[in-house]
Amino acid sequence: MSSYYVIVNTPGVPVCEIAVLNAVDDATAREEAKQLARRWPGFETIALYDGERSVSVLANPHLGFADQPLDFYSQAA
Repeated sequence: MSSYYVIVNTPGVPVCEIAVLNAVDDATAREEAKQLARRWPGFETIALYDGERSVSVLANPHLGFADQPLDFYSQAA
């Protein structure tokens, strides 16, 4: 049994919110986290976990975070 959950960080709020997701695998959990992000205005980051294993982190592009991962290695000299 998987135990997917997210930790939601909000700017200026010292306490994080935790939400449990209804997912059976990483792909489904990522989609659930994206849907949660659409419904959670003003979030800073949403960290997705399966138990203690970190799965992914979403950052709010409206706060200046990049919405796609930066690709430094393909541009290295």
